[in-house]
Parts: sequence; C-alpha cells; structure tokens
Amino acid sequence: MIKFLIKSNKIYIRNFRTNDINKEYISWFSGKNESLIFSRHYKKKYTKYDLINYFKKMNLLGNLFIGIFDLKNNDIIGTISIYFNWNKKEGNLGILIGNKNYFSKGIGSEACKMIINYLIKKKIVKSIVAGTKIENKKMINLMKNLKMKKTPNKNPLIVKYKKDNLI
Repeated sequence: MIKFLIKSNKIYIRNFRTNDINKEYISWFSGKNESLIFSRHYKKKYTKYDLINYFKKMNLLGNLFIGIFDLKNNDIIGTISIYFNWNKKEGNLGILIGNKNYFSKGIGSEACKMIINYLIKKKIVKSIVAGTKIENKKMINLMKNLKMKKTPNKNPLIVKYKKDNLI
C-alpha cells in the first residue's frame, strides 16, 4: 500500500483509516446528501459496517483511498479514491467533499492537485482519468481546473477527461 501524508496551508491528505469512519463521515451516506446526486451512492443508506467493508475492499484491491482533512481542526472534509489500472499505469480519480462547511472553497481542487503531484513525483502512474455525468458541472469544472483534457466516450450521458504523460 502507498502510504503518505501531504500538507498545504489549509488542508492535509493522508491514507484513510478505519477510525475515520465517524459520525460525520457516516452522515454523508445517509441517503440525503445532495453532493452525491451524480454518484452511484445517491439516496443509498450505508451503515458503519458497509463503509468499513467498502474501505477494506478498496485496500485489498490495491487502490488508494484518501482522507481530506482541515489542517486547523482535523475535521474530515472529504475523500479521494484512485482506482489503479496497473497495465495502463493509469489512475481513475474520484472525489467527494462531504462536509457542507467546505463546499465551493477550492478544497477538492487543492486536494486533487496534491495527490496528482504526489503520484507524478513517485512515478506511480502515467495518466489520470476521471469521468462523470454531463450534468455534474462541479466535477467537470474540477477536471478542467486540473488541466485534464476531454476524451472520446461512447456514452453520451458521461464525459471523460484525462491527464496524460505524467512521467
């Protein structure tokens, strides 16, 4: 497993841990979180047990599950997932800012830049990809902000972006 801790002046990101699955985190998956509207998790309710199993599965499959935290108060802000395709040396990026106090403050962009820079520096992947439903303007803006380029996609309801030649 890739282990790290990266800090900026506002946030830090590190490997997600089982004890990060606290009341705040569980509340994001109560079936009422509008930030999940474009996610397969939208309107689904997850128990602590469900979320622990998901986290363990991510680790068992060799993927990266990252917690985003406020540097001043250590509150959990969100998560980033990187699903690896080792044959292509590619990472598929997913992000959730679940804590409403941090919406629209650039935290997602900052955290994604931090992990992408880390993956580049360590030569872990050659490219980063991400996709979303075409209505998800926030994610599309994030991908553009990360200087990802739109790529062809067979599904007209989904847009995909890619950042290539990282190493």
